[in-house]
Amino acid sequence: MIEIGSKNISKLDLSNSNLTEFPMEILNLKNLRKLKINNNKISIIPREIEKLKNLELLDLSNNNITNFYSKICSLKKLKVLNLNNNKIKTIPKQIANLKSLKTLQLANNKLSTLPEQFTLLESLQKLNISKNPFLEFPIQILKIHSLKNLWLNNLELESFPLLKIPSHLTNLISLYCYGKIINKNNLDKDFTRLTKIKGNCLPELLLINKSYNISNIKTKVTNKTSLNQVKKNKIFISYSHSDIEWLRKIQTNLKVLKFNNHDFDLWDDTKIKTGDKWKIEIEKALNVAGIAILIVSTDFLASDFVRSNELPLILKNAEENGTKILPLIVRPCRFTKDKHLSIFQSVNDPNKALSTLSESDKEIQLLNLTEDVSNILLE
Repeated sequence: MIEIGSKNISKLDLSNSNLTEFPMEILNLKNLRKLKINNNKISIIPREIEKLKNLELLDLSNNNITNFYSKICSLKKLKVLNLNNNKIKTIPKQIANLKSLKTLQLANNKLSTLPEQFTLLESLQKLNISKNPFLEFPIQILKIHSLKNLWLNNLELESFPLLKIPSHLTNLISLYCYGKIINKNNLDKDFTRLTKIKGNCLPELLLINKSYNISNIKTKVTNKTSLNQVKKNKIFISYSHSDIEWLRKIQTNLKVLKFNNHDFDLWDDTKIKTGDKWKIEIEKALNVAGIAILIVSTDFLASDFVRSNELPLILKNAEENGTKILPLIVRPCRFTKDKHLSIFQSVNDPNKALSTLSESDKEIQLLNLTEDVSNILLE
């Protein structure tokens, strides 16, 4: 038990209290707006934290938290969330519910990807993802146009969108990349240069940008043309022919939406007619697809055709034109280890592939895919 005092208090500081568990008494403080419970030994945040509906600041830094519970994302008034120095591996897709969040501290955890829904943090101004095992710059950050301050210290990035940061993050005023790099061999050369600068390295980034050839401007013009072509009611299904049975199941489930006032065009390579130039037809469909459903299995991940002809354009449109990618894991595979695809939130748990589920659970996951498509179409 801890002594809290009045139930009407709006601020509570329990930092450095040697706590091993989250004090349940706190959950009765309905007027609480600021809660600091950092520098303790807490490993679990109770689901009931959603009761603190007026919370605006939550500091859970320097604890032993391994799971970022989605219930934290129910705190819709939250403006500041500090989770630095914990053991968190994933961010829940419900993060999109934190529409008021302005500051998010995630430094020194075990994050290697961010969910696609991260892009919906429309009020976020300060973000710290330093000292996490990211190998690629999380492209979701590029869509957070409100961002002003970004910390990337002590990251070992093998890819870094140097040219896109100033054009996408137009409100950015400071960028911090300084840090000691252990693995220098595969590091992006531009990012390596920035890691040597103490303090705000945004001016240096802009300077490097200017040194690149003007041909990059032409690329932006091309991208704008592509942006006008993408339509959310155009759906492309990418799959391996070894998974044709799953394709048919998805086609059947999506067909139901047609009878419920959903207007969309569904395309997969079974639409190609004899005599068609199949590569051209596939490229045309990919260029306009606002939704891409990936039927993921080992055969899919190992497909030379998928890797060379479909995925590059799908991923490009996701990054530059807003195409929504919906991976459905149908058979056990290395989806979570794939550096290009694992950044996208899969429809089902990657550790529970559809082929391992009961028939009723398979139908539930297919229904979830249908609901995801429906939600995108109705946005």
